[in-house]
Order: sequence, then C-alpha cells, then structure tokens
Amino acid sequence: MPVAGKIMDFLSCSILFVGVDAAWQVHLETLLQARGLRVKSVADGRSAFAGFDEDLPDLLVVPARLPDMPATQLCQRLRLNAATRGIPVVVLLPEANSRQEAEILERGADCCFSMADNPLLLVFRICALLREYDEDLAGREGVVFRQPRIVIMTAPGGVLWAWSDRQKPADFEPIRGGQPYLVELLQQNGEDALLVEDPEKLDLSGIASSRACPDCVVVDLACPAFDGLALARTIAAFRRRSRQCTRIMGMVEHGGLSGEQVARAFHAGIDDLLDADTPVDLLVSRIGSLVRRKTLQDEARREEAHIESARARMALADALRRVNADLAAANRKLIEAQAKLVQSAKMASLGELAAGIAHEFNNPLAFVLAHENTVKRSMVKALHAVRSQDLVTAETALQKGSERLSASLIGLSRMRDLVASLRRFSRLEEGEFRRLDVPEAIGMVLTLLAPKLGQDIEVTCKLEAPPELVCQAALVNQVVMNIVSNAADAILDKRRETIQSADPTLSHADRILITSFLEQAESGKGEEYVIQISDTGPGVPKELQERVFEPFFTTKPVGSGTGLGLATAYGVVQAHGGNVVVTNASTLGGACFTLRVPYRAGEERRGDNVA
Repeated sequence: MPVAGKIMDFLSCSILFVGVDAAWQVHLETLLQARGLRVKSVADGRSAFAGFDEDLPDLLVVPARLPDMPATQLCQRLRLNAATRGIPVVVLLPEANSRQEAEILERGADCCFSMADNPLLLVFRICALLREYDEDLAGREGVVFRQPRIVIMTAPGGVLWAWSDRQKPADFEPIRGGQPYLVELLQQNGEDALLVEDPEKLDLSGIASSRACPDCVVVDLACPAFDGLALARTIAAFRRRSRQCTRIMGMVEHGGLSGEQVARAFHAGIDDLLDADTPVDLLVSRIGSLVRRKTLQDEARREEAHIESARARMALADALRRVNADLAAANRKLIEAQAKLVQSAKMASLGELAAGIAHEFNNPLAFVLAHENTVKRSMVKALHAVRSQDLVTAETALQKGSERLSASLIGLSRMRDLVASLRRFSRLEEGEFRRLDVPEAIGMVLTLLAPKLGQDIEVTCKLEAPPELVCQAALVNQVVMNIVSNAADAILDKRRETIQSADPTLSHADRILITSFLEQAESGKGEEYVIQISDTGPGVPKELQERVFEPFFTTKPVGSGTGLGLATAYGVVQAHGGNVVVTNASTLGGACFTLRVPYRAGEERRGDNVA
C-alpha cells in the first residue's frame, strides 16, 4: 500500500495502547513508529484514565475486553468529558464478528479491526482518524480532562459501611485497605473516589484538598456518627449558592424507602435514594448515571458561558467601534476647529498689520508712479534727439530712463515678494504636517512684520538647527509671528515710556533674537527642535507668566489685543506634542519664549511640499 504511506506524516501525534497483547503491540509499534508516530502503552483502563490528567493521547488502541473493563465502557466514559470526547478509539477484535463490531461502534468506538486482517490497513485507518481528529483541535483548546470525583459519606456503624462489608467478594483484593468496598470498587473503575467520615472535613469547594468540586456525594442516611439529612441539606444549600451541579445520593436501611422517608429526602435536596439491598452493579450504575447527568449539565453551562462570552465580546467590539467612530468624528471636529481658530487669529494678525502692509505697498507704488513720467519724458527727449541726430543728448536721455526703470523694478520686486509672502501666509492647510523650511518661513514672517519692526528694532537670527522640520506651517506662520509681533509691541511700549520719562540711562538699542537648535528630549528618547525668541522689552512679570497663554488674557490696552494670539500659539505647539514656556531673557533683559517640539525630519504624514 504505497499510496497510504504518502499521507501518514503525523510527527506530533501520540497513540496510546491500552491493555493490548504484547506480541501484537510490538508488531504495531514497529509499523507506526516507522511513519513517525509516537507510541505509549498502559496495562488497563484505570491506568489510562489516571494519566489523562497530565497528557492526552491523540488516539487509543484497545482490545475488545480490557483487564478491568470492556472497551464499550471505556468509550462511554471518554465521550462524557469534553477533553476526551473527540479522541478516536480503535478496538481490536480477535476475529471478524459483524454483530460484535456493530455493538462496539454503537457504544462510541470509531473503528473495529480484526487481528486477522492486513496490519497496513489498520495503519491506514489510524492515520485517517488522526487526520480528522487534528482538524478539531482548535475547538478543544483550554479544555482539560479530570476523572469524576465521588465522595462517600459514611462511618463505622453506618448502613453504607455495613453494605460494603456485606457486598465485598471473598476474593476481592483492595488497593489501599481500610476503606469501604464501595470506595475501593469505584477507585478500581477509574473514579476519583474519596471516603469522608466526618462532615466537618467535607470540602465541597475543592479548595482545601486541591481537588475539583465533587460530582456526586453518596450520603449514609442511617449513620449514627452524623445526621445524614442535615448533611444533605447543607450540600444542597452550597449547590444553590455556588451554582454547582453536584448530585446527592442517599442510602437508607433495608425497608426504609417509605413515603415519608422519600418526602424528607426530596425536601433535603437528595437526587437519588436507595436501600441497603441494592446490588453492587446497580449501585455503581446509578452513581454513574448521576455523574453523567452532572457532567452533561456542566458541559451545557460551559457552552452557555462561551456563548454569553462571545456575545459580550461582540457587544464590546461593537461598542468599541462606536466609541472609535465617535472619537474619530470628535477629532476631525477638533482639527477643523483648530484650523478655523488658527485662520481667524491669522486674519486678525493681518488686520493688525494692514496699515503697515499698505504702507509697504504705497511706497514702492508711489515711487513707480513718480518715475513713470520721468521715463516717459526721457523717451520723448531721446526720440527728438535721434531725429535731429543729436546722439549725445539721445544717449543721456535713454540712460536716465533706464536708471529710473531699474529703480522702479526694485520697488515692483518688493511688492511681488510681499504678495508672495501674503499668499503663503494665508494658506488654509495649516493643520497638515509636512516638510517646512524653517529659515524660509521665518524670513517670510519677518517680511510681513517689517513695517511694524521699522528701522529701529534689529532682528537677529541664529538658526543652528537643521533647516527642515516636519510640522504644521502654523508653528512658524502663527506661533513665531505672534511672539515676534508681541515682542515688537512690548519694545515700542517700553520706548514710549522711556521717552516720557526722559531717562538718559535707558538704552535704545532694541533687539529681537531668534535662535534654533536641537536638544536631547527630557525622556531620553529622541531629540527636540527648539526655537527661542528673546527681546529687549520690559519682560513678563513672574506672576503673569502662567497666564499669558490663557484665552482672552491680554496686558494690552482695551481695543489693542484680542488675547487669542498666544492661546492659539499654545494650542498649535500642543498639537505637535511639544510645549512653550515664557521666562525672562538673561542676555537681552526682556521676555524669552521657548518652543519645544519633537524633531521629525525623516518622516512625513501628508505630502512633501514645503509650506
């Protein structure tokens, strides 16, 4: 069967042989290990279940009859637990028997194989089952196996203790000894059975004993050492409080199943009641029935919890999507509001500078208009001189007109530069992050402020930081312009006070110093782009340094300021993740504004254009 060999590559799969004949096991191990499968073996079903707590196999191979239980019983117990429910089981038959095979398959086995058949066919069936089992592994994640836990509540002198002595076969060999026969029998069947003689030592939660909560508690209702009905009521009360599905079975004396006793047992919370004449097989089967019912309820609750958890996660995800959408909408509105505020403050700044800008336009315009007539007269004079062949006069007139045109061109160039600066300054995309040529942008701002600065305020720039910075254009267009404009106002106010006081000791060397440099961030991660603007004005009093960035706060006279310039500047710097502070300049004596923003040079958020 060479074709089968191509699909038999399950290097991570393990196969557990349970009670298989030694000769057959050796032969099958050789075939399976040759295909990369790992093989383990145990002697009986009880040993197999005991090992499931630590390691679950991927497939079981068992004979029809194990030393301690039939294969059908092993299959039924596997199917009761979520961790072992999907494990494939292959049952080995000594010879082909269709009736026996049908019965075994109906009781939970996945495959029956006759030892008389070709072993390679068995290997093929095993690999096919492993392939199907492997596809279902994701659904079993987080599910662990544990043996059913049964607690037997009785003591010497009780009916359950006496029942154990009476039912115990003469050839019975106990595992530990000193325990009732029922406890020993359940332990041999692979159950986690525990004898508790004192109700005070009953750990229903499983915390003290490091075990799981009991699946079933068998209570001796005729034990003289404790009140069985009171104990049943205690267990039932715990079951209600903890929402556990623990089952309670009660045993009474022979002939004690009266109507009154049944009623008391029902009201005490007991789920099944039997007397001391119950045969061993029936008692074990009824305990198994209670455990099976409890296991199914646990499974149903787990499934319901998973469903509720999934619903909760879906609801949380939906709520998170809505919150994210709301935050995105709020962020868009905030950006739009910031852009509008910056634009409004910008227009206010232009309005404040309107008179100076008009003067800047009027001077070169008047100069050009005045020279226009001069150039016209020179051209007429040169034309007449050429007609009269007076070349010296013609050359002199043309030279004079050329000089006037050159002078007019200087004025027109000044107007052109001013218009270009105004166009760049009035752009609306102030909120976009892009590469900005900082020296060029500062030069544009100083061009617009030139009428206000005049000839008496010297502006010095020492820009040592890299010229390009990824930021909003408003960082320079609005922030630097507002600060320099305020510095000019402060210097002019100080100058007027100086003139009024007529104090000759006061200096009139008014300056504004703009510097830029890179500085290590306080967090130690990355660098900060720092712009400092100092002036020789009166400075800002310490008690007002915290308030100058408040909206509508201004120290200017009524009608001279809106109180929004520095507030807008503060908002722009905050949008960059930076900060701006004001102190008194140590060198020039006036105010010193320090702007710090994260240095971004090699990254961009939107576009490559230089603002």
